[in-house]
Amino acid sequence: MKKQIILWAVLLVVSGVSGQPPKPIQGRHTPMMGWASWNNFRVHINEQIIRAQTDALVASGMKTAGYTFINIDDGFYGGRDQDGRIKTHPVRFPRGMGALATYIHSRGLKAGTYSDAGINTCGSYWDKDSIGIGMGLYGHERQDLELMLNQWGFDFIKVDWCGGEWLGLDEQTRYTEIGRLIKTIKPQALYNVCRWKFPGKWVVNVANSWRVSGDIGEQFDAIAKIIDLNADLWPYCGPGHVNDMDMLQVGRGMSYEEDKAHFSMWCMLNSPLLAGNDLTKMSKETLGILTNEEMIAINQDPLVYQARRLRDNGDQEVWARPLKHTMSGEVAVALFNRAKTKALINFSPDSLSINSKKGYTMRDLWNKKEYSRSVNKEQSFEVPAHGVVVLRIKGVSLPYNVFQYK
Repeated sequence: MKKQIILWAVLLVVSGVSGQPPKPIQGRHTPMMGWASWNNFRVHINEQIIRAQTDALVASGMKTAGYTFINIDDGFYGGRDQDGRIKTHPVRFPRGMGALATYIHSRGLKAGTYSDAGINTCGSYWDKDSIGIGMGLYGHERQDLELMLNQWGFDFIKVDWCGGEWLGLDEQTRYTEIGRLIKTIKPQALYNVCRWKFPGKWVVNVANSWRVSGDIGEQFDAIAKIIDLNADLWPYCGPGHVNDMDMLQVGRGMSYEEDKAHFSMWCMLNSPLLAGNDLTKMSKETLGILTNEEMIAINQDPLVYQARRLRDNGDQEVWARPLKHTMSGEVAVALFNRAKTKALINFSPDSLSINSKKGYTMRDLWNKKEYSRSVNKEQSFEVPAHGVVVLRIKGVSLPYNVFQYK
């Protein structure tokens, strides 16, 4: 009965029937924003790197833009003592993880950590970081979570699946068990299931976020593949639980237009926004993308309604999502061009639940351009190769609109 009530409440919020959405609390109700160590450093992290990234996030203005988490991924383990207690790597983190979490908190940020559902971590095998052997939660669940979340003081934990897979564990049983323990030990802690694919409907009531793909690459094709994997998972996204499309690759080798498209689609589809670049070496262009406040506002919209692909013409697509509530008359639209050449993409506002007869306005969120009030039944925009145009449209919502039904 309790699960039915929770699911009913979630569906009411997503459908817009429940009235005003809850006040957004970043990470708890809306997608997490912050920085994570894995993409740029993998297991080659240390205390100096994490402190430098923390300082750079604050100094760059990213904290002001809403980035609040510093997530430390695999690579900090130093074995276990005779009582099975995790030790921090003595060379990489000489002052310990508790001291590092305290430093992150002192900068007005929250701290995230990492473990595995099984015995060994992913880095212990794939990155030959053998000290990660035996560092997973299996057999040490309460001991490790009590240490990480309460004694060290971390606010978020990502739980990987390499060790779980190697043991042949049942993912639903295992992740549910871990989730219940986290809620018992530290109810306010955020929990990410890193299963590398959508785990199943059960995960909605277990975790705050869950990976829907394997590890992201820094190529446009990899970005497009993850978008496709998440396209039909919108019913499982809502306040407090989102589909995780993995850490951002903005500023890590793609073109400016590709980076904008990548960031835009992560915002539109409500993925956590976890920068994965070296924050101490960012270009102005990269920082400008990551701190586009109007794009971030879409990602952090309190309705937490994941964008849907409403038109697919092969390489040219139209994605849209309502903002505030499903009858607000405010819609975010992304015109996504997968082609290697620029292309015209057109759309009808009425197909996006905006009543064109009653007039509407549009704003281009990357070019910062306002369009005068229009009653046109069709709009057309030139979209760069591997690029995107994102619009915020305001008008009058059509009754019984597309966002209220599957």
